[in-house]
Amino acid sequence: MAYNGYLIKVGDYKIPLSYISAESYSVYKNTQDLDSYRDGDGVLHRTALEHTPNKVEFDTRNMLTNTDLTNLLNAIQENFTVKSERKARVTLYIPETDSYETQNMYMPDFQPEMYIATEKYIKYKPIRLAFIGY
Repeated sequence: MAYNGYLIKVGDYKIPLSYISAESYSVYKNTQDLDSYRDGDGVLHRTALEHTPNKVEFDTRNMLTNTDLTNLLNAIQENFTVKSERKARVTLYIPETDSYETQNMYMPDFQPEMYIATEKYIKYKPIRLAFIGY
């Protein structure tokens, strides 16, 4: 399936492109071998695994408000399958294949940094979010 209007979907929640800094979107499509070896002539014999965990990272756009960030995080958290692990079924766009892949992934820790805080709102610097496959 070619690009279908979104970059990442957590459960049923398509993260709006308006929250993603597109130039920061990065997908690591992993390849792994099992018991690969070189023979006596130096020829590599590979056993590439079918299932390999992917990783996706992106920055939120600059100056998300506290309301924007709360809406984004609440929608992601509502789609966790195991909340204590921040585990979810995540579908991500893979530029290498112009297709989507769905895997069980977890969202590692992240650190929001404020740009400004007033009596009425908070605005954040870009926040690096990631999902890592199992």
